[in-house]
Amino acid sequence: MVVKGLAKAVAKSYDDHSNMNLSPLVLTDTNGKSSTLSSLFAGKTVYMYIWKQPQNLPPGEDNMDYRNLKKRFAKYSDVVFINVYTGSTEQDWKQILKLKNPEVSAYHLSSVPVNNAFSTLMQNSTSPQILGKDGKLLGFKGPKPTDKIVVDYALYQARNGTDATTATKTLIKGIDSKSQFKNKKLADWYETHYGQKPSEKLNISISNSENNSSN
Repeated sequence: MVVKGLAKAVAKSYDDHSNMNLSPLVLTDTNGKSSTLSSLFAGKTVYMYIWKQPQNLPPGEDNMDYRNLKKRFAKYSDVVFINVYTGSTEQDWKQILKLKNPEVSAYHLSSVPVNNAFSTLMQNSTSPQILGKDGKLLGFKGPKPTDKIVVDYALYQARNGTDATTATKTLIKGIDSKSQFKNKKLADWYETHYGQKPSEKLNISISNSENNSSN
């Protein structure tokens, strides 16, 4: 079971920059076509991996946690997974073409002023961001594919406009000292989402680039 105090501290940072809306971002695809994020993903909840350094590419299909996360959300037509390169080196950008990642579109941030603030904010980070259907940043450096149940619940709740901090804290509060759900609502969500009843002991973990806590 996660240490609740540490888990809540990690989750607190997920709503940093929650006032930022990324709809105006201009993304360029592998064919060189540029479009705004809002025109590409209107009405979609986006799980977006940001990367800049070629030695730290986003997870590919060989990453079982990421592959399984995508499979679990395949039934939700309003959820998409993308990768976005924030650097400016063509050779580095091409490294993404070597990454096997079915159902995940690759883009890079275009060199336009509207992208500057976000590019500066992310710096050299390789991390997932969760965007709401209106483009709002609901999960800044949010839960990773390795964050069992936490990432699923945060991404699921983002479909309804709930930020990842609120979703994660709700989930943590809803689990007792025996690593079981306290209430039927969460248990029902788990059964519907995972297609099976919760196990006797839930497997929970939560992490960010600085911290990691798991059961």
